[in-house]
Amino acid sequence: MLAINGVYDKGKIELIKKVPIKGKRRVIVTFLDELLTDTDPGLEIDPIRALRGCAKGSNLTEKLLESRKEDLNLEESKWGR
Repeated sequence: MLAINGVYDKGKIELIKKVPIKGKRRVIVTFLDELLTDTDPGLEIDPIRALRGCAKGSNLTEKLLESRKEDLNLEESKWGR
């Protein structure tokens, strides 16, 4: 996964840095909740910090533990343990 910084203004996305990929690619655009006041090309945005808490209330930990338990049960039934 590649993260590229940009600024959305009046229906257009302006990239801050050049994209190092040639040709067509599928992309997902994520809008950060915070407004950028400085659009300096040297601006560094930490994607982990920007997305922290975005899935709050969706019980992801419980879903992960349940999925792992199901996988373990499948493995045990497959190998007869």
